[in-house]
Amino acid sequence: MIPVTCPHCGHVFEIKRDTVVIAQMDSVAKKRLNDGSYFMHQCQHCKNMFYLYYPFLYRDPKKKFDLVLTQNKTIDQLPEDERVVLCHSVTQFLLAFKIYDQCLNPVLVINKKKMLEKKLGHSIRFDYYDQKNGCLWFEDVAVSLTEKECKEILIL
Repeated sequence: MIPVTCPHCGHVFEIKRDTVVIAQMDSVAKKRLNDGSYFMHQCQHCKNMFYLYYPFLYRDPKKKFDLVLTQNKTIDQLPEDERVVLCHSVTQFLLAFKIYDQCLNPVLVINKKKMLEKKLGHSIRFDYYDQKNGCLWFEDVAVSLTEKECKEILIL
């Protein structure tokens, strides 16, 4: 059981949640991570929605990456042949999931995201890479990639 305090009303409760998910074994968790709802919770007291934060590991042995939601600086005992990404917030974790699950170059996606946010003046969520049209989708905005960037976007 994970102790939780609602950030809106201060209601304290415990909740049972999975702390480890392996990609090929849980398609529902993968779908909920992709749509951003995995860490969402509605407080039974005030009915407000918020992200639950708790230590969590998502492993994808096939794509060779591990995402860890933690405040720790390092994690031991994970396979050395897999890329380990430490995330310190739920929003970081969800962004990393979308990037690594699509086998994308994180530096390129994050740079494009920052440039778009600077232009728009607010934060925006990354959705997916449209390989057919050579662009990254951020909510309802498409950002075109150069020919060179299209060659660099996929990491296999």
